[in-house]
Amino acid sequence: MTNLPPPVVDLRCPRWVKVVLAVSLALNLAVVGLVAGMMMRIAPLREVRSNLGYAAPYVIALPGQERRSLLRAIRNDPSSPRRADRKAAFKDMVNVLRLEPFDRTQVSRILNRQGADVSQIQTVAQSAWLDAVEGMSIKNRLAYIDRIEVVLSRGSRGRVKDRK
Repeated sequence: MTNLPPPVVDLRCPRWVKVVLAVSLALNLAVVGLVAGMMMRIAPLREVRSNLGYAAPYVIALPGQERRSLLRAIRNDPSSPRRADRKAAFKDMVNVLRLEPFDRTQVSRILNRQGADVSQIQTVAQSAWLDAVEGMSIKNRLAYIDRIEVVLSRGSRGRVKDRK
């Protein structure tokens, strides 16, 4: 028998295959990005609207400057509970819930304190909102009513484009 060397097999991938795979990956990522963007536009993620409750459509429909003023009034009101106080109340609740046996009185006390805080925020917000609406001309108020109706018709996707 002859001593022939084993055949040389090139296991490297040709450059054109690498280019095709890279282009394919880029196109796939572009399609995923487009689909995700369309989904976000059609059904955006729900924003957390803390402390707004039933007021959300009224706040969303406000023109930009009035909305910012209203939220600033809530934040800056000295009688409104501070974020640190609200955070402390949640920590208190967690600690009390860990107690054995369950202490209904302490839990109830914390819930009452949180309820009072929410009520205070609502009072401040309502007053600021009434000030904003009272300051509108009839023309602006009618436009505002139209925006409220748009927000309500869109449900959780209540973005209003013509806030001016």
